[in-house]
Amino acid sequence: MATDDRATLSELDDNQLASNTLALADRIRPHLGLILLAVAVIFAVFAGLVIVRSQRAAEQAAGWEECLTALAEGEPGRLGDVAARYRGTPAAWWAELVLADTALADGNGLLMTDRQRARERLASAADLYMAVNAQRPSDLAAERGIFGLARTRESQGQLDEASRGYEAIVAEYPDSPFRGIAEERIAALAMPATQRWYKWFETQVVAVAAPATPATPAGEPAAVPASEPPAPPESKPADPPSDTPSPTAEPAASKPATSEPAAEPATEPAATPAG
Repeated sequence: MATDDRATLSELDDNQLASNTLALADRIRPHLGLILLAVAVIFAVFAGLVIVRSQRAAEQAAGWEECLTALAEGEPGRLGDVAARYRGTPAAWWAELVLADTALADGNGLLMTDRQRARERLASAADLYMAVNAQRPSDLAAERGIFGLARTRESQGQLDEASRGYEAIVAEYPDSPFRGIAEERIAALAMPATQRWYKWFETQVVAVAAPATPATPAGEPAAVPASEPPAPPESKPADPPSDTPSPTAEPAASKPATSEPAAEPATEPAATPAG
């Protein structure tokens, strides 16, 4: 009897489950097309993400290859092409950072010889660093962009902006390898002596080095560069009378010999030195 009761209950449960399933199917049937469409869209998006990630990885690999090839072959001019073609990738960030570092080094080297060219190279370095920072790079590239811009501002004499850049390194990247240098520069730029030195250096006039001149032939005096003041005149005796021939004057044209003997000069007493 108990066995029959259990069999009956099981049949009732099965019937109830089948009934619920049929009711659910009836409710879903009008929306079945939309559900299938949603599933297809989800699948397409997933497949697209996989393809995009694959293409992105291939693009980054190609960018790194071109960047490293340009550096290995000593053609830094190609780094600009890498930065433009693969913009937004780590390879493009570092290509621009290398160009910015080069411009900064050039500008610092020219500060003592050609102030105008130095300003131009430093301005180019600042533009490149800011272009990298505007792309929101990650990891070490972000730290390098902020630190490089701070160094450029310091070379330009913009000490407040330089200090803010160094402070950003210390505050936002406490584990950065640039933190120690940044802290040193913050302390140095806060010193009145450092600020006075930069103001003094900005007022200095740097003469542009004269271009190399060809070698002077033997026997000819060397030319004095235009950028140098003329040598002071040496002390010499008063000019001789106008009727006295100059030692550098050209000899008179030779005349034919005459039968008259040449007049002998009158004998003059030797000059007596002043007592």
